[in-house]
Amino acid sequence: MTVKHQMFRSSMVVGIFSFLGSLTGILVEVSIAANLGLSMASDTFYVAFTVPYIITNLISATGQFSLVPFFSSLEAHHPEEEVWRGFSYVVNLVFLGLGTLAVFGVLTSPWLIRGIAPGFTVEQTQLAAHLARWLFIIIVPAGVAEIMRSFLFSRHRFAVPSSANFFRNATVVLSVLFGFRRYSYYSIIFGYMAGYLVQFVVLGGQLLSSFPVRYSISFRGSGEAFRNLRGAGLAQMATALSWQGVVIVERIIASFLPPGTLTALAYGLKIMSTISEVLAGSIGTAALPRLSKAMARKALAEVRVALRDTLEFSLALVAPFMVFCLMLSHNIIRLFFERGRFTHDAASLMALVFFYYSLSLLPFAAVRLLNFYLFACNEAASFFRLAVFQYVLNIGFDLFYVGLLHLGAKGIPLGMLTSVAFACGLAWRRDLGKVRDAIDRTLGLFALKVGAGCLLAALAIWGLRLWMAAPQTGVGNFVYLSITCGAGSAVYLLVLIVTGTLPISELRLKWQRQRDA
Repeated sequence: MTVKHQMFRSSMVVGIFSFLGSLTGILVEVSIAANLGLSMASDTFYVAFTVPYIITNLISATGQFSLVPFFSSLEAHHPEEEVWRGFSYVVNLVFLGLGTLAVFGVLTSPWLIRGIAPGFTVEQTQLAAHLARWLFIIIVPAGVAEIMRSFLFSRHRFAVPSSANFFRNATVVLSVLFGFRRYSYYSIIFGYMAGYLVQFVVLGGQLLSSFPVRYSISFRGSGEAFRNLRGAGLAQMATALSWQGVVIVERIIASFLPPGTLTALAYGLKIMSTISEVLAGSIGTAALPRLSKAMARKALAEVRVALRDTLEFSLALVAPFMVFCLMLSHNIIRLFFERGRFTHDAASLMALVFFYYSLSLLPFAAVRLLNFYLFACNEAASFFRLAVFQYVLNIGFDLFYVGLLHLGAKGIPLGMLTSVAFACGLAWRRDLGKVRDAIDRTLGLFALKVGAGCLLAALAIWGLRLWMAAPQTGVGNFVYLSITCGAGSAVYLLVLIVTGTLPISELRLKWQRQRDA
């Protein structure tokens, strides 16, 4: 099996289990939305969850950027004992740091809520502060679980760490479904607590069963790998604080918009980022150990090939999904969310927000992949500068679109679109990590073929929408989406086959080999 095929196979494993985790993650939001709707109650919960969610999301989304290269470098250049000393070093620092941060959050939650949502009533502020105190507790098991997940990724164990989110989210969904009528908000909070503990147990079980774990109480580390980790960790922390600033500013702006807008924006961002994570993030996760080890060996040619493969796989997956989200946004939101207290009007607002967030899907995925690449190259400083540039632009365009142009809820997604587009442009202009070496004529031709496939798929969906009646029921909506997305996917794949982007002869040969084996 070639390296490219091995990466594709690993990407498929990560993608499948990430899809299950993401699907249950959306079900978490659906179950909450069915009970809270788009209302003052939902705004109160999501403001309370703002800082704990940002911390846990940043841990899961960015922890592997610094930890996988760290563990891969130790494995490549040091004996196994040094690897476990590095593992213990990270666990101890993260546990101590997040424990301190959790205590700080519990003590300062009233002031945090007033700063995040100054437009709230006194009763909303008090309730949100009370809920936030409980929610801060979950960041500690979330951080330690991410260390174990990153270690397993560095050792090319993809199935269990990719499925850990599924177990967590399924626990939350069950808690909300069976406990909300009796415990209200607390069924959500206890669900998250139990979910992160289940995730911790699943990952810990895989770690103990696969490796001779040797934990020690160590707070010291020396050598190039530890220096790179500290640099990457500092960049991650500074970037995390910057991103918190962006989210908090957006929550401040949204708290002055009509009730439910804040929740709709939270849902829209989560769905868009989830799609990006499943499609592009899974490929980046599978490629990160390969990129990190190639950089540790100074094999620059292998790094360029791995980056080009990663970009091709991601573009081929993300582009058609962007077409589906833009053309069928209202049907998608109605299918998942329109039930219980989540009314038709709420679904319409949500669909509007989701449509504008979907415009960012391709550039957002590109920035996500660039983050994987920069950390594999130990370019933490470049990552930090790019992130700060993007976040400052994000806030500026949020204020411009909402405050000056009065675009309302859609102004904040447009702010993200503009900022990630400028970030991609800056990365190209500055040639961060020498990314231009991988973006050659071959990749450009590949992108043109993918673009042609997406255009014809969009035309097929548009034709079906003119021919088919708009669905009125949930079952009808499901059938409608199945037909339109199925037809669009068939046209897209046919274009890739005809243009040689997806060589059918090579696929047939691989199938023959698998059958013979």
